[in-house]
Amino acid sequence: MTPTKVIPMEKLKVNLPYQSDDAILNDMKEAYLNCPTAIKYCRDNGIPEEVVFNDITKVYDFVSDLNYCKNCPGVKKCNKQNPLLCTRIVYTSGILERQLVPCKEIIKRMQFERLFKVRDFPEEWLDISLKNDVDKTQKRTQAVIKYSNFLKTGQNDWIYLVGSKNSGRSYLAAALVVDAAKKDKGPICFLDSSLRIRDLYDLYLAKKKDEFTNNLDYYSNVPILVFDDFGNEFKNDFIRDAIMFQIISNRASKKLFTIFTSDFTIEDIQELYSTSKSGAIRAKQIANIISSCAKEEINLGDLAIY
Repeated sequence: MTPTKVIPMEKLKVNLPYQSDDAILNDMKEAYLNCPTAIKYCRDNGIPEEVVFNDITKVYDFVSDLNYCKNCPGVKKCNKQNPLLCTRIVYTSGILERQLVPCKEIIKRMQFERLFKVRDFPEEWLDISLKNDVDKTQKRTQAVIKYSNFLKTGQNDWIYLVGSKNSGRSYLAAALVVDAAKKDKGPICFLDSSLRIRDLYDLYLAKKKDEFTNNLDYYSNVPILVFDDFGNEFKNDFIRDAIMFQIISNRASKKLFTIFTSDFTIEDIQELYSTSKSGAIRAKQIANIISSCAKEEINLGDLAIY
């Protein structure tokens, strides 16, 4: 039998960025020494320097998180190994331990979202920036000025935005109340008028008196309320007198901040709610209250913006 010829294998040439354990540990120590926030934290929490360097791998995780979070990309773009969690180090009884705690940004986000008791707009609108995402046309600036006066002085001029569905009226209203939530103003209800007024009426028809009364009272008294798509809700005498008039008149008497977005002018609303001859009086009252509190309509026109 002819012996098998063995062909020597060529050595693979691989350039790996290899470091010794000592080199890695030295890099970790260097990262700590270049992080004043970590140094201060350790000193403030009574962690001796020898403990820091003996447990440098634990401390390095803490330092890495601090450095990443300095340039936070936002809650939805967090790309850490443990997204939305931060590494903390705790020193007790001579032992250094790591802990994972919720990051401050997710806690702020959760508190901010909880201010919306009703939110009838898309989730992605929660990230709207009033400063960066709303164009500075004259009409939109009018609305922002009214909102700013409300924040600074408590001046409670209502905002009535009229325009086509593509004019950005709902987007602008959402931008205002999202900004209010970020400033811890609230609670807030952003209502799809057609949906929420019908829901109230259905509760009344179902004889769910307590639930009807509770929701009606809440909409009447919540600090910030948006009637989105106002005027497109189902209308009858009961809705006009027992729902819309009650909410609007109560909010006016208590000077509660209210925003309307609509296809219709205030004059149109009066006509739409004049469902009967006697009802025309109440419809006029509703229109007069809105006109008195808003002082002006802000017409965004028909141009598609968003």
